[in-house]
Amino acid sequence: MLEDDLAKAEEKSESFEGKTKETEIELTSINNILKKMEAAEGLQSEREDKLESNIRDLEAAKSDLSIRAENAERQIQVLEENILKLESDLEKEQEAHNTTKEELAAVNAEIDDI
Repeated sequence: MLEDDLAKAEEKSESFEGKTKETEIELTSINNILKKMEAAEGLQSEREDKLESNIRDLEAAKSDLSIRAENAERQIQVLEENILKLESDLEKEQEAHNTTKEELAAVNAEIDDI
């Protein structure tokens, strides 16, 4: 009976040693996976920092371009107003020129009549 108990205890011991080795192998595998994930997390964190920096740069560029676009729109309005004024001035000068031409033609006609 003691021998049977001893045999059973040895079997249990061997079984537990096998399970312990399997658990140690699994633990080693999990540790390796964890290390890989930590390394990947570090790379992702660096990538995230770079992307956030890129976003800040793009937002600053967008803001600058928005300001430049507003300035350009104001300049366009000023130029369009100048064009309208110059067209109006040109029209007045053309009318004045035509009036002068008519007066000159009238004076020439008077001189010819003399």
